[in-house]
Amino acid sequence: MKAFPACIKIFLKTVLWAAVVSVVLVLVFLAVGAMTDFRPGDREPVCEYAGAGLCGSSGGYSGVAVPESGKIIPDTLKIVTWNIGYGGLGDDMDFFYDGGTRMRCSEERTRENLAAIVCELKSMDADIYLLQEVDEASRRSYMINELELLREAFPDYCLYFAYNYKSFFVPIPLSNPLGKVSSGVAILSRYRPEKVERLSYPSRFPFPVSMFNLKRCLLAAGYRLPDGSRLVIGNTHNTAYDTGGMRLQETDFLAGWADSLCREGAVVLVGGDWNQYPPGYVPSEEETSNPHFAVAPLDLSGLGSCGRVVYDTDEKTLRYLDRPFSEGPVQSVTDYFFISGGLHAGQAEVCGNSGFRHGDHRPVEVNIVL
Repeated sequence: MKAFPACIKIFLKTVLWAAVVSVVLVLVFLAVGAMTDFRPGDREPVCEYAGAGLCGSSGGYSGVAVPESGKIIPDTLKIVTWNIGYGGLGDDMDFFYDGGTRMRCSEERTRENLAAIVCELKSMDADIYLLQEVDEASRRSYMINELELLREAFPDYCLYFAYNYKSFFVPIPLSNPLGKVSSGVAILSRYRPEKVERLSYPSRFPFPVSMFNLKRCLLAAGYRLPDGSRLVIGNTHNTAYDTGGMRLQETDFLAGWADSLCREGAVVLVGGDWNQYPPGYVPSEEETSNPHFAVAPLDLSGLGSCGRVVYDTDEKTLRYLDRPFSEGPVQSVTDYFFISGGLHAGQAEVCGNSGFRHGDHRPVEVNIVL
């Protein structure tokens, strides 16, 4: 038998070593991911955000007690919900998760979007803002601390934040990875709540995908009303890319949570981006057949027993991100409010971001009477 030529031996050794090095690098990457994996508890107290690094070791929440309210809650409140898309999903963008090709827009456009979002929020003059996809330090938004932007723009409001997406490095898309993500949901409140909590949803992606994906939650703020009763307001951002029953798990959790509070005599409002269309809304075939992202109906079998959903019946609140807005993407309704019995609410109305100029969602407001 003839011996392999020296050049072939060198080639085979090179391939073998490359394979070994690749495996080692993958194992090291997974080990670092496991060591830095964000593992929130089922229920975590949240402190008021007072600047970067001042909210405890986890960044967004700690065991610090929330001071008692100094302002009396009035009998009417204006509440706004808006998924701001971390300032990176304006009308120029498509997104790789949703069938597009891009990972982020330019830094200049990101800053333009964020400035416009803050300006619109201030013009709304709401009592409470429920915001989703607020980045604290993420590569996709050029490491801009959007919590600092909000704190500076609303000095007379209390700001609370809870992570739902925290990873040291998201490795997709391989050609231009998302990289570091530190993001979550925020509440801006003109009135200081007596307690704020982060409540983990039971939905989970399987390991090791969970290390690089969202860990959804409800950010809930409790207020004591003048008559001694309680108002609890929740900020939700439900699963978009459901691997099987995750949205249903989250809705069941919300139903049990709201029902328990109502039985204790509290009134409840939950607003946010549900990534599901509300009861009474009839989606088009295009909305439900997109292979990358498709809305599903909100299951009201539990929630419906203690309240109702209010949404703007005349306007869309979400555009799909498989193409820029100028190319006519599909639009749907995923942003609205759940209102428990005992709360009187006006009509929910879309209140900004015309033409999806600065984000892929539009803000929605509702006025409630306590």
